[in-house]
Amino acid sequence: MSNITISLMQKNEAKKAAKVLSLAMLDNPLHQAVFLGSGEQERLEIEAMFDDLLTQRPGIVFLAKEERDIVGVMRMNSCSGRDLPDGPPEFDGKMDIRWRKFVWLREWALKDPKELHWHLGPIGVLPSHRRLGIGSSLMQRFCNEVDACAATAYLETDRDENVLFYELFGFEIIARSQVFDVENRYMQREARP
Repeated sequence: MSNITISLMQKNEAKKAAKVLSLAMLDNPLHQAVFLGSGEQERLEIEAMFDDLLTQRPGIVFLAKEERDIVGVMRMNSCSGRDLPDGPPEFDGKMDIRWRKFVWLREWALKDPKELHWHLGPIGVLPSHRRLGIGSSLMQRFCNEVDACAATAYLETDRDENVLFYELFGFEIIARSQVFDVENRYMQREARP
């Protein structure tokens, strides 16, 4: 971890950050269920989704870099509740990715706390750079920023190992739901003075 630096994302780094997130999250159960697979086509769709998020609604984005290469990404956004997505879109049955994304994002929006909070997500580290402390460094940076505001934090996850990871930073499960037969956990961390 000694040669990893954490810095704010510049606008011209959004596309590379989106690619890192797509590689980091391609094996997430929910992404596999929504995008119907884990091949290159699905990765490109996930990358496009994150590129749109990071360019249209970036919030605050921190990058973990190894020299000049982005190896991890963490986005945080201050919000109170989330707008329900428009829709449902015109679709060609339940295998239509647009419809599946609508169902997923609507479910997450319904669970988003109405009170002002810092929302974590997405956060991801390249598979080749996991278990090196990079994710922990990004999470600690997030917690430090949130604690400086004495604010509540919130996130969603579909991975069991992520639940345990987030619990190390003080998050607790506050709700659960199924999206395309994948269990989603909604976690909150109370404000720290």
